[in-house]
Amino acid sequence: MNRTALIDWFLILAIGIAWGASFLFIKVAAPAVGPISLVFYRLLIASIILVPFFIRKEHIKNLKADWKPILFLAFFNAALPFYLFSYAAFDLNAGMMSVLNGTTPLFSFVISLVWLKLGANWMQLLGIAIGIFGLFIFIGYESLEFAFIPILFCLIASFLYAFSSNFIYKIKNIDPTYLATITLFVATFMVFPFIFLEEGINLNHSSNVLLSIGLLGFMCTGLAYMGFVTLIKRTGPVRASTVVLIVPLSGMLWANIFLNEAITTTMWIGCFLIIMGVGLVNFFKEELES
Repeated sequence: MNRTALIDWFLILAIGIAWGASFLFIKVAAPAVGPISLVFYRLLIASIILVPFFIRKEHIKNLKADWKPILFLAFFNAALPFYLFSYAAFDLNAGMMSVLNGTTPLFSFVISLVWLKLGANWMQLLGIAIGIFGLFIFIGYESLEFAFIPILFCLIASFLYAFSSNFIYKIKNIDPTYLATITLFVATFMVFPFIFLEEGINLNHSSNVLLSIGLLGFMCTGLAYMGFVTLIKRTGPVRASTVVLIVPLSGMLWANIFLNEAITTTMWIGCFLIIMGVGLVNFFKEELES
């Protein structure tokens, strides 16, 4: 393996591991600070990291023309899905949230068929079927019965991520790096007034909670996004999408190691099927777009 390929695989693994860990940090921090406050801290820290790297003077001039998609994505691709996962953390474990988030590429594919009228092949459709079957196995009837709303919130958040990715694909006249960064920045101000419905700005929490907040914003949102942008530029969007195959497994393992969350045989089987479905959808993506 040459040096270039080694760097690419390092980025894929590092981003997948970081995004999987985000659900561990959400599980630890959300019950302590409140879901709205956690979203604000996460957005604020990520914005501080990303804005200096990805926002230029010419971007500021375009704000007046781009304000509609910016506000749309700030709410539906950042503030709302971040909140839904944070709220779900009160009832769901971190491993389950990470696997539910792994359905995002499946939603994205379905939306691209319905909305963007992109084509599909039988392997991708098989991937959707396998992924949905794996989701039902992973969740199980008992979990669905006793935690329906939190599970639904995670699936809605994943759907919003998927819809937003298709939305970004559709508006090709705006640089996606700038768009994603500025939406996080705008979402920070969008969420700020609502933190006073909880405890406002209060850092009087345990070291574990504060560390979780810091790592969630700095590593899992800020640095991981920078790495993902770099990966897309180095390998293209199709190969970069292999990151999503690591997130569910990473999330379950982090939660098992640090929160002692059990990983059952049913969870392994469901997670494997979801990852297989996502893999079939993504690995045959070039045919879909041809």
